[in-house]
Amino acid sequence: MTKGANEMIGIIGTLDTKGDEVAYLSQAIKARGIATVVIDCGILGEPLFAADISREEVAQAAGEDFTQVRDRGDRSHAIQIMTEGAIKKVAELLSQRKLSAVLAVGGGTGTAIGTAVMRSLPFGIPKVMVSTVASRDVRGYVGTSDIIMYHSVVDLAGLNVLVRAILDQAAGAAVGMAEAASEIKPARPLVAVTSFGICPLAAEQARPLLEAKGYEMVTFHANGVGGRALEELVGQGLFCGVLDFVTHEFADQLYGGYCAGIGSERLATAVGRGVPLVLAPGGLDCIVFDSAEDVPEILEGRQLYHHDVRVAVRTSREELEVIAKTISERLAKAKGPVGILIPLKGWSEVDKEGAALFDPVADSFFVETLEGLLPAAIPIKKVNLHISEPEFARQATDWLEGMIQGSL
Repeated sequence: MTKGANEMIGIIGTLDTKGDEVAYLSQAIKARGIATVVIDCGILGEPLFAADISREEVAQAAGEDFTQVRDRGDRSHAIQIMTEGAIKKVAELLSQRKLSAVLAVGGGTGTAIGTAVMRSLPFGIPKVMVSTVASRDVRGYVGTSDIIMYHSVVDLAGLNVLVRAILDQAAGAAVGMAEAASEIKPARPLVAVTSFGICPLAAEQARPLLEAKGYEMVTFHANGVGGRALEELVGQGLFCGVLDFVTHEFADQLYGGYCAGIGSERLATAVGRGVPLVLAPGGLDCIVFDSAEDVPEILEGRQLYHHDVRVAVRTSREELEVIAKTISERLAKAKGPVGILIPLKGWSEVDKEGAALFDPVADSFFVETLEGLLPAAIPIKKVNLHISEPEFARQATDWLEGMIQGSL
């Protein structure tokens, strides 16, 4: 981001329970020559010092009176209101170009509020969360955002020599990240591309082809979070086109596999914004699980492939029919050019002649089903290639460039 004299680091915390820690962070940052703006999201007790943006202002930003929120005695409602209000106040500061980073400190509640605010911010704005729960599963807190989760190790229940050491380092991290941050201004148009462990070659081969055409490629690991992150960054307007080689996440979504968790977001943003999109069925040949013990009983007896500790189970005709319906429903809402490129010789390194999950009959059934469901305006091209062949990447990149340039 562009540096300016008015820029500062926002600090989010509950000043009734974490006031000492927030005050220490603010002083540590100011000692490094950067101003701070403290945002109080406390609910119960009195704040230990006056915030730059008070809890009353935070609640008001969410459309409610703080006293009424507190007196209602509904903790869940209060947290929701303070989160919504903090998101709006930080958005205001960001729109005024006054924020160079966001730092938060908290236990479970403070982490929930702080990271919710951070997830609402664009990619590239430095985000540091000092948390007592950062050693746990933090997927729900981080989501698809570029949040740094910093484990406090000891409880944040007042200042001591260990807490001060953690907070000093967090302040230094936020200042350093703020100084290093810059506005994202690509020198070349960006193209988003998906990849996955069992079919990585399409993306690898696409990179030099796209670069030769004047684009910069950004790869997303289609592992559930990666697909959602792609959609989120497309929503931020970063990409001029998408090569969605790997739609494997739709298969894992069926049984809660390794790459599940895409919900209703996958494909929705790209097609909704009219971003040119070329889609392929990469990885739809299998459903991946963390281990053999995690494979549901209903899938026993299927063709298997042991990738490492993870296990891939061949998808059936019935499952591919469900996936075809889901993809066709989402693509039907496309506001821009969309094309589907089908490699007839297989969709991954384990779906080709002689490989563990090769099943051309099931693959053909998926294609026929998809053809019958898609609107006529969305073309399907079938090529006598495997998804890993260089010619497949060439045809995909040529097709996408034609869409971007408006010649197709």
